[in-house]
Amino acid sequence: MGWGGLWQNVLRKTSSIIYPGGYWEKYSQDARSDATFLDFSSQDLEESLRIHQDHAGFLDIRSITWFLPEFKHPYYGGIFTILRFADYMKRVKGVDSRFAVLGSMDETQAARLIADSFPALSDGRVQSFDLYENVYDFDPSDAAIATLWSTAYPMLHFNQTKRKFYFIQDYEPLFYPAGSISAQVEATYSFGYYGIANTPTIKEIYHDKYGGKAKYFLPCVDTNVFHPAAENTHHLKEQMTIFFYGRPKHPRNGFELGAQAFRILKKRMGEKIRIIAAGDNWHPQEYDLTGIVENLGLLDYEDTAELYRGCDVGMIVMFTRHPSYLPFELMASGCLVVSNFNPATAWFLKDMENCMLSRASATSLAETLEEALLKNQERKRITANATRLIREEFSDWDHQIESIYQYMCDPNLDTQAN
Repeated sequence: MGWGGLWQNVLRKTSSIIYPGGYWEKYSQDARSDATFLDFSSQDLEESLRIHQDHAGFLDIRSITWFLPEFKHPYYGGIFTILRFADYMKRVKGVDSRFAVLGSMDETQAARLIADSFPALSDGRVQSFDLYENVYDFDPSDAAIATLWSTAYPMLHFNQTKRKFYFIQDYEPLFYPAGSISAQVEATYSFGYYGIANTPTIKEIYHDKYGGKAKYFLPCVDTNVFHPAAENTHHLKEQMTIFFYGRPKHPRNGFELGAQAFRILKKRMGEKIRIIAAGDNWHPQEYDLTGIVENLGLLDYEDTAELYRGCDVGMIVMFTRHPSYLPFELMASGCLVVSNFNPATAWFLKDMENCMLSRASATSLAETLEEALLKNQERKRITANATRLIREEFSDWDHQIESIYQYMCDPNLDTQAN
């Protein structure tokens, strides 16, 4: 396979971060590609670091180059947050954005997806690239922002800017087994970029472990979309409904534990419960879940809110350092969250206050789910607390983004988050 083919493997892998069948063979191939193409020298690093030395102090940011991975859905997780930040900075601050998409994504399609989700960004230029050399020809901008670990590498070579940032939304080395790829992910945290951290935990990791300067923002929910049903009809249903964030191709979501927990729970509760999964395309029969779990696959943004409002309990398992957006959205929608104990998310997920937490075993998860379903008054109390918490503390995106923009203009002014 030639260099071009290897490089395309890198791009496909880093935009999806999944390993379907043939895990180790695929991992080995990806690791070889990464070692070849995700590379840098001491001189590359020094030249990039020099930019911040030459442009210290206040900077009136009027233009940003966003380095994005390929994406299929603009409303999905991290990409939606990135575009939301660009939208606010355009509408409120008058900042022009250019989107440099790493890979072979069709530029017209990418521009349409961005404009459909945030019309204010319809005049933002989209440029797809698959070679490092391409970045040398990019137009200058006041700031540049990497948004996934793979995009941090080409941005290291983009020196036609005055300030570089790293939009970090999880601890990405944990997306891979310990080895070459995770080491290359971790290396990006020492590139000297100013961090924009999604949650306090991510900021602490970047600062305490890698010596990086960062400010965090709190994830928020659009309560115009995610809100409780106008009328509580849960007590009228013969079946109670559980939502499951089921993604078998993403190890960090603990699909195997969740699947076994539902096999146990279904034996205990039978037709009293209905289990609906969403978040990825897969067939229940492939995982011995026929008659146990229904999978709806990938849903539109507003359809997910409608689904959450119709569920009594939502289970989301996460073993990295970010709770994901789903607990926030489920809480806002009036659905009781069941998740796993995770010290990295304890700042938000509080057992028996705004959610119910379980130890990481299938039987423990099944027991917690059963308790959540059967203890009606506790479920109502916790759900009411959670919905109020989201409304009062996690629903103002403008405040969070404005704080980050001020930090971007002068990172030395305030690095203590919120």
